[in-house]
Amino acid sequence: MFTTALPHPSRFRLGGALAALVVTFLALAATAAPASATNEFPAKPTAQVTLGCGDGGPVLTMNLGNVGGLSTAHFDISVTGQADDTLDVAPGSSSTILRFGLVENSDVTVSINADPGLAYTATFSVNCFDFVGGIALTCNGSQPVITAEVTAIGQLGDNLSLHVNGAVVASADVAAGSSKTFTAAVPDGVPFTSELTSLHDGTITDLSGTPNCAPAPTTTTSTSTTSTTTSTTTSTTVVAPAVPVDPPAVLPQSVQPVSYTPTELPRTGSSTAPLALLGATLLGLGIALRRIRRLA
Repeated sequence: MFTTALPHPSRFRLGGALAALVVTFLALAATAAPASATNEFPAKPTAQVTLGCGDGGPVLTMNLGNVGGLSTAHFDISVTGQADDTLDVAPGSSSTILRFGLVENSDVTVSINADPGLAYTATFSVNCFDFVGGIALTCNGSQPVITAEVTAIGQLGDNLSLHVNGAVVASADVAAGSSKTFTAAVPDGVPFTSELTSLHDGTITDLSGTPNCAPAPTTTTSTSTTSTTTSTTTSTTVVAPAVPVDPPAVLPQSVQPVSYTPTELPRTGSSTAPLALLGATLLGLGIALRRIRRLA
């Protein structure tokens, strides 16, 4: 008769304990491996951001480094007005990112985060296109003229345009540090609007109004039956009062001796005796009449 020996129960207990020990060790190894990699071989992220003006506009330059890291550095990047981004930088290296499309005359904030312990934030004022200038209205005789003067004081130049009543009347490229003058004639007595603009910087200056360059009309007041511009000259004659005339003096009733000087006639060769006799007769007759008039 044959018999088969059964395993002793203690052997089962020993094998189960060994199996449980193996499972526990494998679990501990699985959880300990990442922790060892994180703590013993960490990344060393760094960040530096600058704002510049180039390539036709403002640009952000982001230098992301992991030179001293022993593992990959993971960067989370945020820029005002743009979509968020991420970047992984291998240990012992660095990377550069350029960001364009920034809004002129605005503030831009950049935030960069990375483990372990990097939280970088910087704010920049974007002002690559900067101009100063003005517009004036003058009169060239009776012709109104708009004059716009501008100087580029920013790091970049730009294309500038002069608008009058909504239409572009003059434009030019103005380099950084240089100046430009624009002129345009406008109708006299007609309201206008004008504006000097930059392609990237917007409105630089403006002016509106109504020109009045025509000389004031002269008015002449006159009286005339033939022309409205003929002057009338009035002449006044003043009649002097009559000077009183004294009545003729009355001679006293006395006989005044009469002095008579005969006129010597030219000699013609004839005798003058009859004439002398006639004169004496008339003289005597006159004396006689005077005496008779006194006696009466």
